[in-house]
Amino acid sequence: MTPYVIYARKSTESEDRQVLSIESQVRELRGLAVRRGIAVSDVLTEAKSAKAPGRPIFGSLMRRIRRGEVRGIICWKMDRLARNHLDTGALLHALAEGKLTEVITSDRTYTQDGNDRFMGSFELGMATKYIDDLRANVKRGNRARFLRGWINYIPPIGYQNDLATKTIVPDPERFDLVRRMWELLLTGAYRPEQVLRTANETWGFRTKKGKRTGGKPLHRSMLYRMYGDPFYMGIIRLRSGETFPGAHRPMVTKEEFDRVQEMLGRPGRPRPQKHEFPFTGL
Repeated sequence: MTPYVIYARKSTESEDRQVLSIESQVRELRGLAVRRGIAVSDVLTEAKSAKAPGRPIFGSLMRRIRRGEVRGIICWKMDRLARNHLDTGALLHALAEGKLTEVITSDRTYTQDGNDRFMGSFELGMATKYIDDLRANVKRGNRARFLRGWINYIPPIGYQNDLATKTIVPDPERFDLVRRMWELLLTGAYRPEQVLRTANETWGFRTKKGKRTGGKPLHRSMLYRMYGDPFYMGIIRLRSGETFPGAHRPMVTKEEFDRVQEMLGRPGRPRPQKHEFPFTGL
């Protein structure tokens, strides 16, 4: 008898918002198996998105198929099995090789037959394209937000999200203290380590407390990251290096920011060097 398994999947992400719950899928698929006279050897469930490879339950299922332990899958729709190119390819290859005899869904059966495999590849291709389109829409939405001067990530130290207006505003508890950190360095009398010690030990500076992190003294790496972030002069910089004018209140001027980069010897902004030559001053 051909070993069949039920596979049900639903993630908490947006692409699965309208999909039946895992429990409902299993109930419907058990009924489908009974109507078809199929004995199910196992029920596999997975609460994980299929937009990227690496699902442990699906990976285990494919290994069992390659070993000949499973020959048929019963699932609600083909997109429950795969929504990325790698998993789609593995599934179709198993069908083409005969390792997988058939995939039974709520409205169709996909076998080794060429027409069935074509329809299976079409359904899986549409599922993958949906994810590709979703990613493209997110990128477009993010870019539009950047062009308006807003960001889609946690603001740097000294700023916070205003949930009511969906804007970035100064953090009333930390904005002025962070500004003083810039001012201390700009005097030329303080090294970054001295600024850090002053902020943490003298001023009692603590990072903004979240659900799991924060509420701690400023770390050295955070201070250096702050001094190198153009956000503080009103510029949003993406990981790609692309920049956009921000809609938030700048903390420092461009001249002040550039001066700090020179003082810290940032790449592209050489640190002024003092050379002593023979006969200097004669």
